[in-house]
Amino acid sequence: MAVGEEAAEWFEALAAYSPAAAFVRDDRGRYLWVNAAYAHLYGRAPEGVVGRTVEDVDPPEDAATARELDREVLTSGRPVRHVIRFLHAGGAPGEAVGHRFALNGLSGRACRVGGIYVDVTDHHRALEERAAAGEELHALRERSGLAVVTLGLDGRVRRVNAAAAALLGLPPGVVEGDDVAEHVEDASGTLPGGAWRALTEGRLARCGGVLVLRTAGGGRPVRAELSLVRRAGVPAAVVAVLTPVGAEFAGRPRVSPVQLRVLVMLAAGEPNTAIAAALGLSRQALDYHLRRLRSLLDAPSRPALVARAYCAGLLDATAWPPRPSVVRYA
Repeated sequence: MAVGEEAAEWFEALAAYSPAAAFVRDDRGRYLWVNAAYAHLYGRAPEGVVGRTVEDVDPPEDAATARELDREVLTSGRPVRHVIRFLHAGGAPGEAVGHRFALNGLSGRACRVGGIYVDVTDHHRALEERAAAGEELHALRERSGLAVVTLGLDGRVRRVNAAAAALLGLPPGVVEGDDVAEHVEDASGTLPGGAWRALTEGRLARCGGVLVLRTAGGGRPVRAELSLVRRAGVPAAVVAVLTPVGAEFAGRPRVSPVQLRVLVMLAAGEPNTAIAAALGLSRQALDYHLRRLRSLLDAPSRPALVARAYCAGLLDATAWPPRPSVVRYA
């Protein structure tokens, strides 16, 4: 066997199982060769197509178009981009995109038409699903009423929606590009560097807790649920959903660790004697802390102290038994 003939056999064997659909037809519209991928477009085996004409394989309107394109290619000698629309075996519509072109015979005259096509059905479906998902995400961000902030891995604000901007009392364009620490009180204590680092390095999928936003009117406690966004498996951004958990106040109360524990036990309904015993305080020392808390929170009674502690974001409004507002991990 000559080297050229052997190479031709190798090429035909390779083309026969190429994922790209390919065919060769003569100038009378009769199939001389098709590979498995092309025959599959019509739900047939290659031997069920070879030897037949386009009218035997395609619907009448498609066959007429194929004939016209064949004539154009053979006359001009230039390739033509073309789309084949077909039905998959299950009846779902499909689409293949490619080119058909002239093939010269031994005489050098263009007497055959070749075509190579790629099935783009799944690609188009993926694009449609991506577009639909984008529209749904846009609707969720902009029309759900949720306050959503997108952060870069460097902690800078990339995007805020209208609800988040309203919480801050600032236009979105003023906030975007800022370091998030500029808009959160005690950022270093509320969102520990280790938690943020674990999130942005991909070791955590999400974390959350209560933060106090610096707003135009003072401070606003919000529950922040932070979720990592990956692209191609690599951490790319962090999305925070903010939910107000208390009223806006002019300045966040500064309470000591002991006073915070007192507030937790007050919220649980513990009497003064139990609080003093649990914290190792004398009656006079506990009375001092209660007086300081009433002054700091502008609260005349125990129920008012508890209510103000929740409004100020000192206690976690989503937890029982009561606990301080601290970052939790998931």
